[in-house]
Amino acid sequence: MAKKLNVLFVFLLCVTVMIALAQNKRPGKDHALELPVTGPAAAGRVVVAQEYDVRELDPRAVADTGSARVISNVYEGLVRFKPGTAMVEPCLASSWKVSGDGMTWTFNLRRDVRFHDGTPFDARAVQFNFERQLNRKPGGVTTYADFVFAPLDRVEVVDNYTVKLHLKYPYAPFLNNLAMPLAAPLVSPTAIQKYGDNLGLHPAGTGPFIPAGKTGNGILLKANHNYWQPAPAAREILFITVPGAEQRTEQLLQGQIDIALDLTFIHTARLRLEGYPVFRATGLDICYLGFYTDQKPFNRPSVRRAVALALNREKIFNELWPHEVRPALGPLPPTVPGYNPDLTRESYDPDGAARLLREAGFGDGLSFTLVTYNDSRPYSPGGGKKLADALARSLAEAGINMKIKSYPWREFKQALDRREGDAFLYGWISDNGDPDNFLFTLLAQSQIKSGMNITRYHNDQLDTLLLSARNTTDPEIRRELYYRAQEIIHRDTPWVVLSHSVHHAATARNIQGFVLSPTGWHSLYGITKD
Repeated sequence: MAKKLNVLFVFLLCVTVMIALAQNKRPGKDHALELPVTGPAAAGRVVVAQEYDVRELDPRAVADTGSARVISNVYEGLVRFKPGTAMVEPCLASSWKVSGDGMTWTFNLRRDVRFHDGTPFDARAVQFNFERQLNRKPGGVTTYADFVFAPLDRVEVVDNYTVKLHLKYPYAPFLNNLAMPLAAPLVSPTAIQKYGDNLGLHPAGTGPFIPAGKTGNGILLKANHNYWQPAPAAREILFITVPGAEQRTEQLLQGQIDIALDLTFIHTARLRLEGYPVFRATGLDICYLGFYTDQKPFNRPSVRRAVALALNREKIFNELWPHEVRPALGPLPPTVPGYNPDLTRESYDPDGAARLLREAGFGDGLSFTLVTYNDSRPYSPGGGKKLADALARSLAEAGINMKIKSYPWREFKQALDRREGDAFLYGWISDNGDPDNFLFTLLAQSQIKSGMNITRYHNDQLDTLLLSARNTTDPEIRRELYYRAQEIIHRDTPWVVLSHSVHHAATARNIQGFVLSPTGWHSLYGITKD
């Protein structure tokens, strides 16, 4: 991701049982998971229906939401995200400390923990896993391991329950990297050595649930009764894939499933009226209107600010997708550590916009071209073109003419590479929930060459703040640095930040302990079913 964290609305909830799912897509026949399972109405079973397929059960290879949701209940890392937040808490490491130069992280490991196959968890297991990631064959497909372990230089075993991670450079977000269910979870070294690239067919983690078979329509997990914490109350979790939100809603109403993920506000509103617990959480993402700040007319902050003032964002989102997105107040989602709750978004002020444009020499009006995408995205569920049309209508009321060029997603990104137009609609979905992943990745001067800073905006003071925040692990200092960074971004307006996605889910009435996470990966350890 000592800012005041705006924690999201997440209601607790639950439900009763079964479902018919679309078959998982996995290359090859999965002999190891083709096991007989009892019927979905079995006592103690919680059926979870999601939009996405489960494609892989090897954390090293996982890069999709459906698989990550299963992975996060089977495997664990040294740390994890606290349920319902983007805050990091201990997991297989009971504590840690960082050297003064930020280059060495020392983790104290939990004792008496075993992997699902009985292999003891210790410092050697950590070293084996991390070196497996570091020593991946070059030239392969880029995976999350390249992101998670990029700062890591080497792993040192101090004793059986102490491990030191030596970094190549100070990198405070490394802790958030290790909390992700992608690449960072720890796998039994015995299973890795035995199964190699087929590990996904024979998963062995330390988590609260153990993969127990693949049904015709889902992945079955069973409670780990040797878990290092009290065993989970739910005896079984069945993940199934049901692509349609309407179908998932009906299955919940009919008692065929217990938890319905990936719903919309309309579906949860209907379920709420029927007395079902419903949940929502702001996603770790942003949707923004970006300006090419290195070329006219948006090389002047006053012109960029004029566009921001001319957008009636409240009206736009109330008309487009009420309750489906959350209007943004700043460049960080409210669930990200370092979010500045005191930052005030510019209110709708067409007169102020006209004044700024006159002062900038655009008394006769401003005209520019915006490039956007046609496809739906989590932060613009109706598609970029629909959002661009609404923005254009709002700007026209203030005398600003915005022409629109829209493309399918792939062609759109090619248009960005060509730097078509004067501005663009885009978004960002965070990997690790750290503020660095938003602000440094998208606005640091060093990111211009990499192509991530598409606006080509740079501010020396901002760069100093962002680099300092990367290099210190003190949460209070980081919070203050990000507060100041957001104030600069707000003043210079390289973006008009528009919205964040909202996750919606519902459970059966007899489900307790469900927490919807802003990360999109939900721990089911605390779930109970009456």
